[in-house]
Amino acid sequence: MLKKTRIMLSINVVAGTVLALGVGFALRPVPTQAQSQADADQNAALQAVAKMMEGQRTYYQKNGQFKAVVSDLQQDFGITLPATFNYAVRTSAEAAYSYVIPAQSTPYTGQLKAYAGAAFLTPNQNPKITTIICQNTMTGQVRPADPTLARSTNLADPKILTVQCGDYSVQVPMSKVNE
Repeated sequence: MLKKTRIMLSINVVAGTVLALGVGFALRPVPTQAQSQADADQNAALQAVAKMMEGQRTYYQKNGQFKAVVSDLQQDFGITLPATFNYAVRTSAEAAYSYVIPAQSTPYTGQLKAYAGAAFLTPNQNPKITTIICQNTMTGQVRPADPTLARSTNLADPKILTVQCGDYSVQVPMSKVNE
């Protein structure tokens, strides 16, 4: 009988250990090779849109206008554009928007999120250029809503302009740059 008790205790301890390990794995799953590649491509896309925004600021400061062609930005500023995303630029006299959207042809399109970057002229503020990068809150081939330039809600100085992400997108931390 003593032997039976020892075995049962041993099984309970093992079962308790397995349960604890299962919880640990549920919190931090081991990434698969496809997930690691998706994460690497997502990061490369973020770097691409960041360099596009930096390129727009630089080009505007030197030329008084924004660049309207993705390949020109890529060539002039040495931007690497991952093939797992599609790219577009839209410009006006006051702003430049850059879009980085997952391509349909990748095996993990449904895991990737799109970006929208914007560079705005902020009139009556030296004129400055303010940029922001926004990431979609959902995955897939959905273009993020355009970031906007709006009057501040600061009652002390309502003339201050601020940038904010559009619906269903969030600001990438540390992406807002004022020059």
